[in-house]
Amino acid sequence: MQQVSAPIRQVSYWLWVALLASVYFSVAKASLLLAIPPGYATAVWPPSGIALAAILMLGVRYWPGIWIGAAVANLTIETSFAAAAVFATGNTLEALAGAMLTRRAIGPSYPLGRGEDVVKFVAVAALSPTVAATIALIPLSLGHALTGPQLLSNWWTWWQGDAAGIIIVTPLILAWTTRSPILWSRAKVFEAACFVLLLLGAVWIAFGSAAPDREPYPLTFLITPFIIWAGLSFGQREVTAASAVVCGLAVWYTVERRGPFAPFSLNESLLLFLAFASTVVVTGLVLSALLSERRKSAETRLSESEERFRLMVLNVTDYAIFMLDREGLITSWNAGAERIKGYRANEVIGRHFSRFYPDEDSRKGKPREVLDRAAIDGRVQDEGWRVRKDGTMFWATVVITAMRDAHGTLLGFSKVVRDLTERKRAESELMGATALAEKANRAKSEFLARMSHELRTPLNSLMILAKLLTDNAGGNLTPKQVQQAQVIHEAGGDLLALINDLLDLAKIESGVPPALNIGPAGLSGLKDYLESAFGQAARDAGLRFDVVVEEGLPDTVETDALRLRQILRNLLANAFKFTRQGGVALRIAASKSGWTPGHARLDQAQGAVTFSVSDTGLGIPEDKQELIFQAFQQVDGGTNREFGGTGLGLSISKELAQRLGGEIRVSSAPGSGSTFTLYLPLSSARD
Repeated sequence: MQQVSAPIRQVSYWLWVALLASVYFSVAKASLLLAIPPGYATAVWPPSGIALAAILMLGVRYWPGIWIGAAVANLTIETSFAAAAVFATGNTLEALAGAMLTRRAIGPSYPLGRGEDVVKFVAVAALSPTVAATIALIPLSLGHALTGPQLLSNWWTWWQGDAAGIIIVTPLILAWTTRSPILWSRAKVFEAACFVLLLLGAVWIAFGSAAPDREPYPLTFLITPFIIWAGLSFGQREVTAASAVVCGLAVWYTVERRGPFAPFSLNESLLLFLAFASTVVVTGLVLSALLSERRKSAETRLSESEERFRLMVLNVTDYAIFMLDREGLITSWNAGAERIKGYRANEVIGRHFSRFYPDEDSRKGKPREVLDRAAIDGRVQDEGWRVRKDGTMFWATVVITAMRDAHGTLLGFSKVVRDLTERKRAESELMGATALAEKANRAKSEFLARMSHELRTPLNSLMILAKLLTDNAGGNLTPKQVQQAQVIHEAGGDLLALINDLLDLAKIESGVPPALNIGPAGLSGLKDYLESAFGQAARDAGLRFDVVVEEGLPDTVETDALRLRQILRNLLANAFKFTRQGGVALRIAASKSGWTPGHARLDQAQGAVTFSVSDTGLGIPEDKQELIFQAFQQVDGGTNREFGGTGLGLSISKELAQRLGGEIRVSSAPGSGSTFTLYLPLSSARD
């Protein structure tokens, strides 16, 4: 196999050498038409750029192609084979030196990817032509009668021509051997067409518009915006192509003695052109390289960011994250998807995602439905049962998002799935427990309500009989018996109050709170009622009792008068119960603050009236001040309690205050007494 391939490689090698020699010869012959006498130097020498590009792309071993092409081209104008060989050797060594310097300064890859690479390449283009220009002086000085200044002029022209050829042609060839980063959309093609037409027009205006016998205007600056345009909007291939077109047309018009360089001699014109061309090309190369470097840097950062994101998504285990194409076929699979659904990536990629749905949902077309909804709305969220690989079910919350490109074209869908089976089970258990608790609570409330009604009837009979005995209308009872009957009547009253409290509590807890009868409630009548109800009890206990209604209040407040009296009776009864000395006071006043911030009804009302019940009693510890408003809870909650009571009064009062649109707040400290304040809106509090 090696014996067969070696000759083939040799043939291929010499074919490439012959092709390089032919190209070099053809371009060299065209360039020699612009040779400037005396001598053979030309201000435009594209073969130098071709030679350097060939060595950089093909390798050093293809140097014979350069030497042969250069030797044959020089033989056509030089009768001496030795002179032609020397010229060819100089051209070849120039290319080899340029390739060596380029690789050392920039590297083996395409050399113009960074701004600093362009600067280094320009330096190489300036150094390597000194080789050919210097070697060319040998046959020129021996075969021609040239003076020192003429030899120096030939050296200078030769160097400029080779340097310009390298700067213009080498980047052009290298750029067009690489893949363009430009996405050639219709808009981009249209922009390129406009660019070419406008560029040709600008070149004609700058170099070809003036007749040969007329003084041209210096309009070469018109070319610069187009080079900048090419660098900003296109790539280095387009920049080098535009520069080559500009230089080629500029040379043509200059040789035709037209354009801004025409007033000078041909030698001076071409040298001025070279300065212009080199400036244009270097400007374009630097700009495109800097933009290319920026794009690559942005692409690198984007690629690194995408890779980090990809790795993050792949390693997420709490969520199943995968991609679907437009038809619902799975295109990616992360670790969370494998953990939750049980499939490995090679088992599901390329399969339809409907396999995760129960059969009933699949028959109803739910998988297609959610994709259609996501395509229309952009995003859809769903919850339901899904199927694992082993056939078990799990409760999932799913988010499907439509993925579109910059033009709005649907590319596919992203799907994020979370396993909420445990939460679903806990919710079901909680709902069951709540239902049982509500059922038990309703049963308890119904029992309390029924028992309250059943106890009320015999209790009323007992109280009527006790009242008759207390009145002793027949005078046949002793004073002691009357006192005992009075105790029975008072105990029955306490028991009836307890039954009423239990009935109210039962209604509240059953979700059917006591009905309200909203209407005008007179404050003066309320004052008289409370003084009558608690005045004698205060005198018997040796306590002060004051009811103060501040001036400025309206005569009436819209509320339920009976429920208001019930609340105030509870508050005053507690105050007297826990006060051993001093007194109890009720203060009724207007207020615009003091209640809990954010209270809907009190904040929206035109004003509020406050009923503050203050005592000089035992006081309440801070940690008990919330507890006392709970049913059957008291500060003294032990079995050996000093004070009686059921602990229902404050609980019912709090609920009634809320029903009336207000609230009760407490301020107290042990040994300093307590103040319970009822806030009610002045306006109606009907539900």
